[in-house]
Amino acid sequence: MLCATPLLMPKGGWFALAVAATMGGIYLLRGKPLNLGNSYLLGVRVIPLVLAITALLAAVWQGGGALQSSLLLLIVAGLLAIASAALGHLKITAAVAFGAFALTGMATGSWAAWQHIAQGARRASGFEPLHAILYGNLSLTVGLICLAGLAWAWQCPRRYRWLLVCGLGALGGLAASVLSGTRGGWVALPLAGLLFYRVYLRSWSRGWHVLVLASIAMLALSLYALPQTGVEQRVGQALEEGQDYLEGEAYGSVGVRLELYRTSLALIAEQPLRGYSLDEYRQALQVKLAEGDITKSVARHWHAHNDVLNAWVRYGVLGALATLLLYGWPFAYFSSRLLRASASQRPIVLAGMLLPVLFFDFGLTYAFFAYPVVLGTYWLWLMLLVCTYLSLEPSGQRVSLHSE
Repeated sequence: MLCATPLLMPKGGWFALAVAATMGGIYLLRGKPLNLGNSYLLGVRVIPLVLAITALLAAVWQGGGALQSSLLLLIVAGLLAIASAALGHLKITAAVAFGAFALTGMATGSWAAWQHIAQGARRASGFEPLHAILYGNLSLTVGLICLAGLAWAWQCPRRYRWLLVCGLGALGGLAASVLSGTRGGWVALPLAGLLFYRVYLRSWSRGWHVLVLASIAMLALSLYALPQTGVEQRVGQALEEGQDYLEGEAYGSVGVRLELYRTSLALIAEQPLRGYSLDEYRQALQVKLAEGDITKSVARHWHAHNDVLNAWVRYGVLGALATLLLYGWPFAYFSSRLLRASASQRPIVLAGMLLPVLFFDFGLTYAFFAYPVVLGTYWLWLMLLVCTYLSLEPSGQRVSLHSE
């Protein structure tokens, strides 16, 4: 439910946040210890609050209606803080975690195929606010986590059953991403490939390396060649728009993004500490439009199409730093556990490394965290993986973790 509802149900992200907060609230009411001595669990709890406090301070400084535009972010951060009370107490097996992501992958792939085939949708999407970009990249994340689950499935007593389940989940998530036409997500695949190589493929024989690379190349060429996927059209369009921008024409999604980056950097240089409220940001774009510095296609946007730039321009330099923590803290923890992780833990460690890397890449070309419910989904999935990793610790090591 925590995996699937944000992708597949109207207001599903809010529903998942409410359920997770209810679970955490039960542990708080029962007086369970919060394990504040564990630095990582403390970080998972505190970082969303750091972002919320940063947004609150910026809103107070900016005045006007700035606080109202940050209200949803503050609510999400509060729900995540309550939900985090379950960390260290909620036991989730790897079968439950990877099974949840696999079922989500199969469901989102089926839903995207239905939109594309039965409804004739050019680009598959989810329910508001999950338009094609958000929906496609979240589906891609689910698919790649299922690929990490294949390594776990290989160790299971019921190996082939779980290989089929995780494989279908991976296929569904990747298919939904392709059918959504999210070009920014495809750029994440090389980074994901490097993580898979670092964790598993590096120790394989040269023959297996060649086989895996050949399979990936064939898959990529097939997706590019099949007109039904729209990959060739989208890639060609991106190249054409990039060429137009170099020639001074900021048209299409690529040109508009590059202009938004340039404009946002200029605005940041004017107010690097304070940032701009949402109304001030929109007004600043309108001023630049009146001056002829940008076009209407650029001025109509309400965020910078880059997570770090958007956090900086909206909440000041502290907002940018807090956003970097959202990526850096989870990756640092899971990567530091890689060398000492057991065979059963390594797939979860890989999934935990994939999650922030993928969202960092997605955030290079779109402001995912400008949507508080998407930020909530990212952190909920992270907490699910954290609970799974801690549940796989031997009892003695689990005690030492809680008293770290």
